[in-house]
Formats: sequence, structure tokens, C-alpha cells
Amino acid sequence: MLAAVVAVPLMVRGRRRRAWNEELAESVDEVAWFARVLVPELRQAGSVEQIRGGWAVGEGRVAAAEDRLTALEATAHDDADRTRVRGLRDVVRASRQRIVGLTTIGVAAPSLELERVAADLEAALAASSPATAPPPGSA
Repeated sequence: MLAAVVAVPLMVRGRRRRAWNEELAESVDEVAWFARVLVPELRQAGSVEQIRGGWAVGEGRVAAAEDRLTALEATAHDDADRTRVRGLRDVVRASRQRIVGLTTIGVAAPSLELERVAADLEAALAASSPATAPPPGSA
């Protein structure tokens, strides 16, 4: 009986941890899409107007990823996870702001600015990769 009393909370905690890790993996995939698909497409645009149009199509998806990361930060199981998620979310937020600025006020070299955005996103993805994260199921 005592074993069941101890095992049930551990199982629930393990399920929550797995669900949180799955949500994080999906969010990381969205950030990777932002860095590896959307930003390169924007870089290929021939004008700020075309960048603006491409951004209008993808911005909602990026905003949703940022919102998900914010929610994950609030439900993180420990400070390490919270810090990791916050770092990724902050880079996504800053990247959104940079692209919004690029599409509203413009910059002299939009392709270069987008290249920097992609590099920042890739660095954040590398910092949040499973190689630097605790293994799933560890609490």
C-alpha cells in the first residue's frame, strides 16, 4: 500500500515532465522553422515590400511559438529548464521585433539584418538542444 502511495505521485510527475518536454520539442521545431525556413525566404525577397508580405504570412506562427515558450517558462519544473526556455523565448521575441522594425522603418541592408536574425536564432537553438538539456524523465 505504501508503495502505491509513493508510486502514484512519481508517475504523475513523470507524465507531466514528458508532456512538458514534448511541448518544448514542438516549440523548438517552430523556432527552427523560423530560423531555417521563414528567415531564408525573407532574405530571398527582392524588396522591403516583399519582406513585409512574407512576414505578414509567417508572423502569426512566430508569435504563437513565442506565446508557447512563455507558457512553458511558467510551468518549467526547475530553474535550468526555466532559464533555457526563457533564453529561447527572448531571442524569438527580439528577432520578431527586429523584423518588424525592418518592415516598418527599413534598414540599409535587410538581407544582412535577416542573416543576423537567423544566426541569433540558431545560437539560441544550439543552447537549448537536448545535448545541453537534462535527459527526458529526469527530475
